[in-house]
Amino acid sequence: MGLKNMTEQELGKIVSIYRNDAESVYNTWFINNEARLKAFRSIRRGVLQVIKDIKEGVFPNDFKGSSLEFVVSAIAEQKQVFEGAAHPFYWKPKLRIPDIYESQENKVYFGQFLENCLNAKTEDQLIKEIMWLDSKKIKGLGPAVANILYFLHPTVIPPFNTAIVRGFNTLFREKIKLGSWEDYLKMRNVLVEIVKHNRNLFSKDLGDVSGLLFDIGVAKIIIEGNASVATEKYAQKRNSVLKKRHKQIQEELEEEDTHTKIQYYLLKMGKSLGYDVIVASNDKTKSYNGENFSFLSIAEFPKL
Repeated sequence: MGLKNMTEQELGKIVSIYRNDAESVYNTWFINNEARLKAFRSIRRGVLQVIKDIKEGVFPNDFKGSSLEFVVSAIAEQKQVFEGAAHPFYWKPKLRIPDIYESQENKVYFGQFLENCLNAKTEDQLIKEIMWLDSKKIKGLGPAVANILYFLHPTVIPPFNTAIVRGFNTLFREKIKLGSWEDYLKMRNVLVEIVKHNRNLFSKDLGDVSGLLFDIGVAKIIIEGNASVATEKYAQKRNSVLKKRHKQIQEELEEEDTHTKIQYYLLKMGKSLGYDVIVASNDKTKSYNGENFSFLSIAEFPKL
């Protein structure tokens, strides 16, 4: 089922499986996720700090302890789609990769690239910057950088990792390679076109379609091209992936429930002491023990 002969109906069936799976990337990361939305702001601030550190000559000669570590760690915390996002940025002295730590010239190139991408207003500007960075041939600095750019321009730049590439190649019968910016841009062009012509199926935010590719890449969604993963030979490995995902989701739900429980008791405690209490506006829709937070909290901060 290649890109050229895939009908909207066939794609729609696959997307329907993705949407209806309670443990899909779509339902556990892409929608109704305040932490995902907050990440865009914190990562943007982090990128500004990386640029500032490089400009002022204080960016270290190692990944550990750098402002870049903060940025990539914030991305990796998004889990699932971005698991392992930090690995390509670890400084490997024996291999001299990625060569953006001890090479002052490459460090400056990287800083200029991030600043230009941050300030870019059009798709063409972003593509031009990627091609410029690729022309510098900085050893070990490949399309993993796209995971940073996604949080700056989510409707233009899709995430990029092994599972997403595997899912893309499976769904569209392509042979995109991991370490190539040229291949990344080919994949990006296809995804942008897919989203553009299937607005009824996908969000403009490319994290949506990338999540679908990720789930295909890890064989959570079985289609013709990855059906072998569901055979007995690979069943154990696949089940391990699904169990890990299930456990991860359960832990996240338990963590969220504990947070909500603590908020509830703090609200009740405050009211019992005779105080007016208030929660963040985005938490007023929460409830615990059958009581809505909106009923416990005052509508807004009093004017002083």
